[in-house]
Amino acid sequence: MFSALDVVASSAYLENPAGYHFEGQDPDEKILLVLRAHPITNWTWVVPAILIFFLPFILPEFLPVIGINILIIPDQYLMAFIIINYLLVLVIVFEGFLSWYFNVNILTNKKIVDLDFYSVLSKNVDLAPLNGIQEASGQVAGVLGMIFHYGPVMVQTAGAKVSIDLIDVPMPEKVADIIMDEVHKIQRK
Repeated sequence: MFSALDVVASSAYLENPAGYHFEGQDPDEKILLVLRAHPITNWTWVVPAILIFFLPFILPEFLPVIGINILIIPDQYLMAFIIINYLLVLVIVFEGFLSWYFNVNILTNKKIVDLDFYSVLSKNVDLAPLNGIQEASGQVAGVLGMIFHYGPVMVQTAGAKVSIDLIDVPMPEKVADIIMDEVHKIQRK
């Protein structure tokens, strides 16, 4: 039986996913892993969004403490505050989700693709062929990293032409091992 947390976490680590394709994929290229940052790393935008969401409910309780009578504030100003507040929550959630969802790392049987999404108008794509990879290492650090088992995977390429860093991915040691297994398969051919 899967919990809701398992379903969300599984979207951050997909092994041999069916139906996934990416721009620039060769016809004979097979996707082995699709990785995103662990969902728990989204707390940096989820917590502020929740706090701002509940601000209109909490603020009226604290205004009298600092000497502001809420009854003298015109209704138009209160309505404008509420609308701006919820638009801000919408922007925070929308931007945070897009940033998490579209920052993707893909391991294929030929290369590693590191897609860094900065905004709707800006992205960066780094490609590293597997035959140019010398080392991959995964690390789990910090309290949240230890509890939820996520961390960075650093991939060193020959000549350090391209820096591939998989940030906060689930099971970093396993990911590094899979990468090195694929590199060794390429080197044996």
